[in-house]
Amino acid sequence: MGLELWPRDHDLPPRWDGLLVEWGSWSDTSKIFICPTPRPERCGQCQSLQATLINSGKLYIDPKHAPPAIGRSRLPASRYFVGVITAFRCPDCGHDSVLDNEGRYWDLDPTDYTETGSWDLTPDKSTERP
Repeated sequence: MGLELWPRDHDLPPRWDGLLVEWGSWSDTSKIFICPTPRPERCGQCQSLQATLINSGKLYIDPKHAPPAIGRSRLPASRYFVGVITAFRCPDCGHDSVLDNEGRYWDLDPTDYTETGSWDLTPDKSTERP
């Protein structure tokens, strides 16, 4: 990985669309045996064929940030588990992407590593006019 001029606040986003994320540790996917062997995928940034690193994150709602519709008083005192997301990192260029709990892939940018974490900034299709 290259040397970054401005270090990140976090190794991976601490929040995902406002939900707390508890990340595990990085694992090397080259040690996973799959038969038949799949064709190697290239990194979308540097075109590397190196096996990606993988990390799983557990998503939690905490009472302080819970939306009113959930009912803050119904949450446990600490946090409530709501899902899992998976991060992939290119070992050559360090580019990260995330597979969210709805099956969508996201490429991360520097803003995703701050205290506010990563947010879906695409327009909501349900509120757009035809």
